[in-house]
This record gives sequence, C-alpha cells and structure tokens, in this order.
Amino acid sequence: MSLPLPPPVSALEARLGLPAGTLLDEDKARAEAALEDATVLALAEVSETKATAWELDAPKVVRLVILKAARREFENPRGLETESLGEHSVGISETSGVYLTGREIVQIKRAATGRSGGFVGSVRTPSSWADPVPAPAPEVVL
Repeated sequence: MSLPLPPPVSALEARLGLPAGTLLDEDKARAEAALEDATVLALAEVSETKATAWELDAPKVVRLVILKAARREFENPRGLETESLGEHSVGISETSGVYLTGREIVQIKRAATGRSGGFVGSVRTPSSWADPVPAPAPEVVL
C-alpha cells in the first residue's frame, strides 16, 4: 500500500479524534494548508530525488512526523505558549505556524539515509607534501 504525501485530511481528523469528514469549509482548508506546509518542510530535509519518491510513497515515520506537525499547526495556529482567562493574558512564541522539532528532523533524515546519526566515514585528501605522480614500481627479473 503506497502512502502518498501530503497525507489526507481524514488522517489528521483521526489524530484529532474526529470522525472522517468532520472538518468542513474553513477548518478543512486550514487542515489541508497545515498538511501541505508540514509536507513541504519535511521534504526540504531530504534530497530532491528522495523528496520526489516520497511524494508517491513515503515511509510511515515521515507521514507520522508530518501529521504531528500539522496537528500542532491546526490546534494552535497562533503558537500560543501561555493563555489566561482571568485578567486576560496571552503569550505568543516565535514558533507560530507549522514547524518541525529537532527530533522530527532527525527521524526524517534517518528515514532518508537509513542511518541513525550523522555522516560517519572517511575522506581522503591528497597531501601537499606527496609527489602527485607515483614512482613506477621497479622491475623484478627472476
């Protein structure tokens, strides 16, 4: 079963605890926009080739990350961190809008590379002290 991106609104409705088809009109448009924005951010973390492939069939963890980010955006579009009712006080953070957490970015990159961490490997650089042309091997006559 292929899992195309962005996920359908019904998947977000399930995460919100709503029956499929509940979101209508403005709410459905906001949900679609949140899913699209989260998808764009997730695909920006991988190569263009991988992003194109994932648009047709994404790993489950990538869809999960997109749904979590879209849910945050849908439930809290203004990015409120604090809100009080008595004497009315509201606090808005800098993270208004859809965003990916550091942990979510790591999960996306892990899905793309199959590695749990960053790049591990070796890089060989030519020495500036070595002769760029190796000397020929001596002939051995037996």
